[in-house]
Amino acid sequence: MKPTFKNALNSALASICIAGFSAPAFAQSADISPILLIESGPSDNAQYRRMVFVKYLAGNYVSVNYRAYNRAEFTQVPNTTPTDVIAACANGAASTLSEIRAFERAEAKREARGQAPEIKRFCIKNVSNWEGGGRSTYLDPIFNGMPHAATLNN
Repeated sequence: MKPTFKNALNSALASICIAGFSAPAFAQSADISPILLIESGPSDNAQYRRMVFVKYLAGNYVSVNYRAYNRAEFTQVPNTTPTDVIAACANGAASTLSEIRAFERAEAKREARGQAPEIKRFCIKNVSNWEGGGRSTYLDPIFNGMPHAATLNN
């Protein structure tokens, strides 16, 4: 093909279009949540009513598992969640924000009535704008009702 001004212009426009569309797509994909399996239930520590496990998944296994009695202190602990539960999160549907908010309301009612927390699991994945607000939107309802630090036990 003989180089012409028209061919050069078309190549330049194609390059600009590709660069223009790929940059925003990359930026969007960089702010997606990790795959998290979160379990909330009664605490094994008498000083706290409830505890939460946050499991970072990599495929069908837990890459790291944290236990939290409050919002500030997360301790890495061995994973004891059954493999079928992990696989269901990794390969199944994500929990909806509606389900998470329903848990928040139900948990607040149980606490007000003096009832024990229920064991509840959530699968959080592919949440866009994770660092830009998605993390708070999805995690705050799960952690609401827990103390912010160890000195504020409830």
